[in-house]
Amino acid sequence: MKRKLLIFTLLFLLSPFLKIHSASMDSYIDWNLDRGVFAHQYRDGQDHITNLAMITANGKVAYCIEPGVVADKGSMYNSTYDINETNLKGVDVKKLSLIGYYGYGYKGHDSKEYYMAAQELIWRHMGVSDVWWTDSKYGGNVINIDSYKDEILKLVNSYEISPKFNFDESYVVGEEIIIKDVNNVINEYGVEKGNVSIVNDFIKINVKEKDNDFVLKRKANGKSAIFYYKSGYQTIGSFEYAYDFSASYDINSRYGKIIIKKIDFDNKSIKPSSPYASIKGATYTLYDSSGNIVDVKQTNEDGTLTFEKLKVGKYVVKETKASLGYNLDMEQHDVLVSSKEPEVIINSFEKIIKNEIRIVKVLDKDGNKLPEEGIKFGLYYEDGTLIDTYITDKNGEIKLVLPYGDYVLKQLSTKEGIDVAPDKKIRIIKEGQLQNITITNHELKKETVDELPDTGKEINFSYFLVILSSFGFIFYYYEKENN
Repeated sequence: MKRKLLIFTLLFLLSPFLKIHSASMDSYIDWNLDRGVFAHQYRDGQDHITNLAMITANGKVAYCIEPGVVADKGSMYNSTYDINETNLKGVDVKKLSLIGYYGYGYKGHDSKEYYMAAQELIWRHMGVSDVWWTDSKYGGNVINIDSYKDEILKLVNSYEISPKFNFDESYVVGEEIIIKDVNNVINEYGVEKGNVSIVNDFIKINVKEKDNDFVLKRKANGKSAIFYYKSGYQTIGSFEYAYDFSASYDINSRYGKIIIKKIDFDNKSIKPSSPYASIKGATYTLYDSSGNIVDVKQTNEDGTLTFEKLKVGKYVVKETKASLGYNLDMEQHDVLVSSKEPEVIINSFEKIIKNEIRIVKVLDKDGNKLPEEGIKFGLYYEDGTLIDTYITDKNGEIKLVLPYGDYVLKQLSTKEGIDVAPDKKIRIIKEGQLQNITITNHELKKETVDELPDTGKEINFSYFLVILSSFGFIFYYYEKENN
């Protein structure tokens, strides 16, 4: 007994949520005739004429569905949500339901012309090809309800026109996007699934890394089309709601990125303007809009680095350590990562360390430093590769601006009687220095012969040579005889 009571109680509590497919003789069907309006159905070669009968089922607006079949006025009918339980089979229930739903009683459709229009469209849907209305049974004036039918059909045909949004190919994670429904039907819909909201004619979405799909469903009132049937009589239908309809959408998301490209300021390329310098190893720090460090990376051999997995927002990029041979870039790069610009490229034009070199060539003559014009010098890399040659001006000067590195300065020419200065090494490692280099040459000393004592007599060298030759001959002959 207790078990039966429990089951009964559960059924009672759940009854509002259970969809009952059919009930026997539970619905009261009635109608009111409008004797000033006549419906004409041309079927089987005959004009079938009836008064306009505005039907109700349990007090709700209802319509005849079966043309030419008599309805039982003021009587009880069976009810069902399934039209296949009635005498009708193979009926397009969706369109039938839409016609009835947008007919008389729909918002703004409160005149009997809308009832006439919906009833005519139902008859035509059920196979009657020719229907018209008059104000007299025979003859009389035709009542034109075309505009009412057109209004209903416009709503019927647009029922499955879902909201449409011109989404971009993808959006950056973290972005809030607000997009208008170009079909202007979104107010007929609600959110069935997804982290979205409807604001006036717009959809508002907060883009996540994944699961950005959402479903919009036509607003429902919890009601369904009901069909009333009775053996031997007309099938009646009431349509307080048509049917559920949903549309699915998906948003493609992505992360943003910031790409740093380190470029030599002088030659506007990734090749350093000095073979001793490198664009590899420059350190850049990424900050968020609050000044918090997001990431720190170094440039590769091509002078590039990429900050990835970035959400939409404002960022600041700073070079916090220069690469070999370059000055630290003091510029602050303010960057906005968004769906309009998910991949931001920063070309960082880096200035290499440089020094001014002033070379002065002088001749040390009796303690005086005299500038020498026209002396040729060669500038070389440490490996002996010639960079260029230079000639001193009238002041004995050569002025250069050299980038970071180690160099060798060689004197390539001199004047007669003047020595050549030793090679001079030049090193540039710190920005902004002026290096003054003085190259000093000296006069060469002349070679002299020690003088013999003056005897007052000239030495006859020819005679001296004859004596030496004679000694040589005697020595040769002696050696030959004794051997």
